[in-house]
Amino acid sequence: MTGGETFTQRMGRAGEEYTAGWLLRRGYAILARNWHCPWGELDIVARQGEFVDFVEVKARRPGAAVSPAGAVDRRKQQKLVRAAGAWLDAAGCGLQPRMDVAAMTIREHRGQIFISDFEFYESAFGE
Repeated sequence: MTGGETFTQRMGRAGEEYTAGWLLRRGYAILARNWHCPWGELDIVARQGEFVDFVEVKARRPGAAVSPAGAVDRRKQQKLVRAAGAWLDAAGCGLQPRMDVAAMTIREHRGQIFISDFEFYESAFGE
């Protein structure tokens, strides 16, 4: 492990790195990563055309009780919407907001992390 990181932390970081690369390959511009405010954290803020996308990254091990996408429950959605509003206010951004979810399965083998079953949900939820 790197610097005392837990597997869960490594898994989250790997999922965010993978998602950021996936977005960049599709023409998104990354505006912010791991942006914090009193309502929580935004994993990735990206721009695509007239949209500013707030991307929640969820990774789970194979066989987890809750699917990665299912982990973005109503309570989490409400926190993300509030945090997105705070980011829009702070950035003075006039783009159309969109709430997306990147969901994936991550496993580890001999210290290597492998990502599979990647799914990206545009406009996954909203208020």
